[in-house]
Amino acid sequence: MSKTLTEKNSWVNIGGIKLLSPMLLAAVLLVPGGCDKRVEITAEQQQDAQATAASVTSVSQVSKAVSDKADESNDEKKQAAGTEEIPRFAINSPFKEEYESPVPQKGKRLWARSFLWEKAPDLVVEKWLTDKPDTSGKCTLIEFWATWCSQCRISVPKLNQLHRKFGAELVVIAISDQKEEAVRKYKEQTIEYFSAIDTQARMKENLGVFGIPHVIIVEPDGYVVWEGFPLLKDYELTDEVVEKILSVSRNKQLDTFVSK
Repeated sequence: MSKTLTEKNSWVNIGGIKLLSPMLLAAVLLVPGGCDKRVEITAEQQQDAQATAASVTSVSQVSKAVSDKADESNDEKKQAAGTEEIPRFAINSPFKEEYESPVPQKGKRLWARSFLWEKAPDLVVEKWLTDKPDTSGKCTLIEFWATWCSQCRISVPKLNQLHRKFGAELVVIAISDQKEEAVRKYKEQTIEYFSAIDTQARMKENLGVFGIPHVIIVEPDGYVVWEGFPLLKDYELTDEVVEKILSVSRNKQLDTFVSK
């Protein structure tokens, strides 16, 4: 005994879209040879198809069930890999999670390897051309520069101003890999902050600097909290940025003092 499902009762309209009826869809899954305008099925196949159709009321329900199952599988994989929650800051970040970074996280170009939130390489110089600064308990701004670099010369007044305004909390240092004579001969501007040379460019190379001027700001515990070209449009090293960094450093030191 067999029953024929014709084109007339083989389609349903869902949201204006013509789809196979659940019963015929089930029949097609059960009958080898695929689907045509007329499908011959046996009584046994019809019974199986009706049972399948009863559990699936629409094609959209099938799609939703598959999608939900895939989401559950992805969640399980994330949990197994330990990636369901990604912390905002790296392990070495010295700041609390609510801290808003003064460094824009998108679109900023660097001419060096990024050390943000990482321990800065050791400050190594060949010779101080000024007195050696005391950096203990203070943030340190280090600029890599050269007398022949036009952008470096443009940044000198800004660094002088930061030194004058924040000198009690911020040590400003310029390091050149030129010879001492070349730096001392530079008379275009007066450099009010600390100055040194390192012809081996050790710290510069450890930071991967390939374009100058390049600035890093290091907080008292030795972590880099700002980095980049200080004159980069839309990412300039401003008084506001420095003040924000120093404010966080003050609060951090206060928390450390209170906890002792």
